[in-house]
This record gives sequence, C-alpha cells and structure tokens, in this order.
Amino acid sequence: MTAAQPQPQISGGFAAAPAAPTGGVPLSHRLSIVYLAVPVVVWLVGWFEWWIGLPVAGLLVAGLWGALSGSWRISLTLPVLVSLLVALAWMLLTPISGLWAASMDLKLTFDVLLEIGRGEWPTYATDYLNDYPPLLSYYLGFTMVPGLVGRWLGSATLSWALPLYTWIGIGLVIIVFTRGLTTLRTLLLSIVVLVFFSGMEVLEFVLHLGPLDAWDFISSRLRRNIPLHRLFPTTSRLYPTFLPYTIDLWGTTQHVIASALVTVIMIQSRHQPRFAAISGLVMTICLFWSPMSAIGLLPLAAALVIQKGVKPFLKWPNLLAAPPLISLIAIFLTNNDLPSHFGWLWQSYANLTEMLVDLMWGYLTEFILLAIVLILMNRQIIKNPIFIASLAVLLAAPLLLYNPEAIYGLYGDTTDIYYIMWRGTVPALVALAYFTARTLTDRLPEMTRRTDAASSPVLPSNLRWLTASLIVILAVGALTPLSAFFTSTNQPHTIYERTERTLLTHKPQRHDAQRIMTSVPGLLQVLLRESSQKGLSIGDLIIRSKYDVYLQPGDNNLVYLNRNCIPESEKATRFFLHIFPTNGDDLSIARQEVGYDIKEARWDFYTQGTNGCIAIFGLPDYDIARIVTGQYTPYLGIEWSVEYQFNDRDGIIANHIHRFDPTDTYQAYHSYYQLVIANKPLIQSTFNVHPVPLHNNTLAYVKDHCTSQDAQTPFFLHIIPADANDLPVHRQESGFDNYDFLFSEQGTIFDDRCLAIIPIPDYDIATIRTGQFDPTDGRHFWQEEATLDR
Repeated sequence: MTAAQPQPQISGGFAAAPAAPTGGVPLSHRLSIVYLAVPVVVWLVGWFEWWIGLPVAGLLVAGLWGALSGSWRISLTLPVLVSLLVALAWMLLTPISGLWAASMDLKLTFDVLLEIGRGEWPTYATDYLNDYPPLLSYYLGFTMVPGLVGRWLGSATLSWALPLYTWIGIGLVIIVFTRGLTTLRTLLLSIVVLVFFSGMEVLEFVLHLGPLDAWDFISSRLRRNIPLHRLFPTTSRLYPTFLPYTIDLWGTTQHVIASALVTVIMIQSRHQPRFAAISGLVMTICLFWSPMSAIGLLPLAAALVIQKGVKPFLKWPNLLAAPPLISLIAIFLTNNDLPSHFGWLWQSYANLTEMLVDLMWGYLTEFILLAIVLILMNRQIIKNPIFIASLAVLLAAPLLLYNPEAIYGLYGDTTDIYYIMWRGTVPALVALAYFTARTLTDRLPEMTRRTDAASSPVLPSNLRWLTASLIVILAVGALTPLSAFFTSTNQPHTIYERTERTLLTHKPQRHDAQRIMTSVPGLLQVLLRESSQKGLSIGDLIIRSKYDVYLQPGDNNLVYLNRNCIPESEKATRFFLHIFPTNGDDLSIARQEVGYDIKEARWDFYTQGTNGCIAIFGLPDYDIARIVTGQYTPYLGIEWSVEYQFNDRDGIIANHIHRFDPTDTYQAYHSYYQLVIANKPLIQSTFNVHPVPLHNNTLAYVKDHCTSQDAQTPFFLHIIPADANDLPVHRQESGFDNYDFLFSEQGTIFDDRCLAIIPIPDYDIATIRTGQFDPTDGRHFWQEEATLDR
C-alpha cells in the first residue's frame, strides 16, 4: 500500500475552521445571520410606527444577541480570498452587475429598488390611476439595505450598492458552503459543485425527443442565445424540471442567497444548542427575503425536530420574538391585489399513466440517480434527516402548481405554468448540492490512493465506478448553468437607467405591478408610518380630452390618464405626439424638413381591476413651442387630437387648444408615413418596403400617388429563416413562411398615398421575397427579394 501524500493545508479564518467554540455559533454563520437580519431591522424601523416597529426590532435583536456573541475578528485567509474572488466573478456574470440583459423578474426587482431608493418610507407606488396609491408589498430583504444607501447618498448610488450587497451575499454563501474544508483541492472542488449543480435537463430532453432531434433543437436554440433551462417544458407533456439555483440567481437573487445561507447553516449547526434556540427566528427572517423558500425550509426543520425532539427549540427567541415578526410579515405580504391560483399536476393530464411516466423520467434525471450514487458512496447519509427531507420535498414539489390557468388553456401555452418548486425547492437543491460536495471531498483521499477492502466500506474498484458515475451526472447537469453563463454574456445591457416607464406600466400581461401592490388594509394602515407620497400630484393638467394630459416638469414627462377607460377596447389604439421646438435647429437633420419631432408607440397600460388606462411619454430637453397629440386606431382613423401651445416653457400657460375633427385621419397617417420613409427602404419597386422604426418585427409597404387598383391586387410575402428549424413543421418542406396579405385588410389610403403595416416573425430571417400577383393565373406584377438585417 502506498502511503498517502500530505495535502496542502489552508486552515485559519472562518471558512476553514472545523468547529466553533463549545455551544457557539461559527463566525461565518453569525455574519450570515446579521446579513439577513439587518434588512428586517431597517424595514421595521423605517416603515412602521415607532410603537410597533421599535419593539419588534428590539425583540429580533435581543433574540439573536445571545447566539451572536463571540469573537468577530475576520482573517483574510486563502479560503476567504478564493471564496470572495469566485463570488465577485459570479456576481459580475449576472445581470446585477449591470453588464448583461436582465430577466423580467430581475427587472421587477430593479423597479422595486428604484421606488425604495428614491421614495419615502413606507413606499407607495407611483400609481396615477388611484387617488390613494397602493403600498409596495413585496419581499424586500434584498432591496432594503441598497435602498437605504440610495436614500442617503442619492439614487445614482444604486448602480453600485446592489452589486456590492449581492457580492457580499454570494461570498457568504460560498464561505459557509465550504466551511471546514482543509485543502485547496477540496475547497475548489466544493465550489465547482456549488456553482454548477443542476439536474440533467439535457438528458431529460433527449429522452423525450430522441438524440438527433434533441441535438438539432438544442443547438439551434443555443445559436440564438436561448439557455437550456428555457427549453422545458417544450410540449404539452410536463416534466418536473427543477430550476437550478445558479440560474435562479439571474432572476430572483434574493431567493438563492437567503435560502442557501439558512439551509447550509441549518445543516452545519443542527447540533448546536445556540442555533436551535434561534432557528425559528432565522426562518422568520428568511420569510421576509423569500416566502416560498421559507415554506420549502419547513420540512427540513421538521425533520430536525423529529430527530432531536421539541425541547431544544422551545427557547424564548423562537417563542416570543418570532411570532410578532411573523405576524407583521404575513400581514404585509398577503394583501397583494392579484389573487393566487393553485392547482395539481394531474389536472393537466388526461392520462395518469402518462403523468407517472413523465414523473419517473423527470425524477430519475433530476435527482434520483444522483441520490442513489450518493447513498452507495456514503451509507451514513441516509441517517441525516435533512437529506431525507430534501428528497421528500423534491418528490412532492412537482405535484403542486400555481398559475394553473395555463393548464386549463387560458393562456394556451404550458410555458406559463409555474411550479411551486421553482422557489420552494431551492433549499432542498442546495442541501443536495452540499451533500454531493461533501461526499466527493470526503472520498477524495480514497480516490487518490489504493486501499484494501477491509479499510473502506466500499471496494476501490466500486468507488472508482461510483465516482465516475457521479462526475458524469454532475457534468451533464452543469450544461444547464453553463449555457446560462454563455447566453447571458452575449446580451450586453445597462441596468439602473432612468426610464420613462414607472413601476405600474411594467409589462401588464404578466401582472408584475399588481402582484406587488396592496390596498392597505385597516390594521396595516394603523401600523405603518404616514407618508406624504400617498398624496403626490401627478403633475400639471394641460389638456382635457378623452385622456387628460399632465405635464411633469421635474421628470419631463407627459402622462396620459383615463381612469374610466376599458383596457380591452384600447389595445388596438396608438398615441401620437408631435413636438414643435422653439428653435428648429434643435431638431435632427432628418426631422428638420417636416418641422417637428415625433413619438408614436403602442401604449403600455395599467389597470386597477377592469378600468383605468395610462400612457407616458418623455419629452426632449430643448424648448418646446407647441405639441400636437392624440390617439388613433391604425387603418380606421383618429379618435381625438389636440394642439397645445406653450407661451412659457416653465410657466405652462395654455393659450390655445385646438381640437381636430375626429374623422380626420390625415394627421396620424401622415405622422406614421413620415416615420417610415425616414428610413432607407429594403426594397424599391412598385411599393417600397421599409423596416418600421421602434417595431423590430414589422414591415411597411408604402407608395406615393397610388390608386385603388394598387390596393386591390393581392400581395405575397415569403419569409426565409436563417435556421430552417424555426419554420412550422408544415412549412419546412417549402423552406419559407407564407405571409401573403390583402391591402384592404392590412393597409389604408390617405391623400394619394398607400400605407400597409405587416407584422413578421421574430426569429432570425435570412431573406424576404415579396411582390404582387394576379390571383387568377398566379402571374407576378412585380417581385423583389432582400436580405433582412435586424
């Protein structure tokens, strides 16, 4: 037998310390608890009346005080530095760094942060549809401390406050996760498992489609910067795909940081009486950060109570400090205006056998095969109650769904189904990653030397096979987070920019605004501080029409508001805004000939219940002489149009308001026509074909001096994609999509000009082929082809 070679030691500091003082909580755990608790204290003191906020904050601090006692000297040792460097790289590769495009969930977090960082506390959202704006009711653990920095130092500091706070949080996750490891090799191995841990989604997809079709489909999506985790589910069959927490860090960072810290602390400190005394309080703090994750932690905590009995947990921090805090958080979070919808997985299946088959393949590829290998490598792991509880959570989670309208066909797309596990299983996934990393690091000495069967519970040959199997499982799973790393870094984007949209005009079809708002109930109204934000003025009313138009001098915005509109009836309309400067030289060269700037767009609307519409336009910085604005329906005409003249840019004096005839369509179509022809055409022929500014997936067909005969002839439009796999199955043989249209259905004639607006698909397009034809014999009157460069 060859003697084992000595391993390089990296002891020292709180990352490598194998044990804390007797009965004490390790420094890394104490720092993590403080990191999670500080936002709760800030929220209690900053948002609530002193007589409720201060006592509950005092109970929280007093409850944690005993467990947090000990030395606070931090040594910047090698494991600490390595962990912080990895955390920095991890943070920089997420959209929080400001370098990459953000997901919709993270954009919502940014909106919340902006509201908190530049508004009063408690924060009432900028809602112009209500006389009493709704309270921002959201899990605020991740945004309270950066928001406080923004209030103290100005909202511009948010661009570094949130990344810094995130870096600290991820650093603590890595430090706690690797605590106790004594060699550089085991430290790095554990970090790799943490960063790239995921289920084998790729294998799951291959089992469904077959190897060749899966390869073609996956490779085509990756070429278009679509990460692998967005491939599931891809058909009507539902797979229990668990969202890797690494990817969750891209969209809902607070869920990962809070649940990972609490889960690993629970695993490592489960035998320490001081942690048991505050465990309920720590889980309550997690509830403020991530409600779903806190629910996912309950089975893990219940397993510990079953193993150890109730007595170690019956301490005053859990019994007296946690309940009032839970009550306040529950009142705060459970009064949002959007109702929650829940359903069961079997409601989406007509055949239970099919559901069981799908679940079996999903379970095997996501965690069962991994769990079997871990148990064979370390038989003692089945005695760990948290390991067993984690497997139970992963087995049960796919059965419960929320937002099940998608199942019943209201959205018609299974990708709108959200599994409760996407948030609630993060603790179980982190626990499984932790046990995986520790199994590998514990077996590393045996894997690097020969042993006798008598000296190891597993024969060396079996150990090598099991280790190889574990590495393959982890490598296949790592493809999912790797694809997210690479696809996200191909989408540069700047965040924290001041945009024209307020929080409540944010993607209404996703209900993002509604699900974080609450009309303050009586009890919460009494507990919260008074805020002058509730009575904020929209601005100065300058136009009364179908939409009242307000000018906001500070933000340089125009707000169009109709509290009584029916949103469904407004979806087809457009607003137009023509801006005439005092000095024509302020216009761009392209606009100087027509004499005004133009803003024309679909409108983002926010509804309170079923009524209320809003649109917001940003104004240019130069002096404005007058504006002409209104609303129209393409191909039908103008609903209303008003001219407003400024005598004094700052005085907001209305000298003259002129209302156009609602039947006059010229102004709107002339505006759109000028917008279109300002761009170089893709095709010059009988009709010129232009890309439409502001609308990436739209073509405009225009012609001067056109006649009714021009409009009566059918058009053909063939779309040839860059990737033939993007075509519908029934079009793949022909090699193009068919978007033929009739001008009478898609266009209009005003004066002697023809204008037709044609939507086109959003996939990568190689070529368009278009023209007009005679339907009787198929003869082409004209035909042109062009490359579309978007």
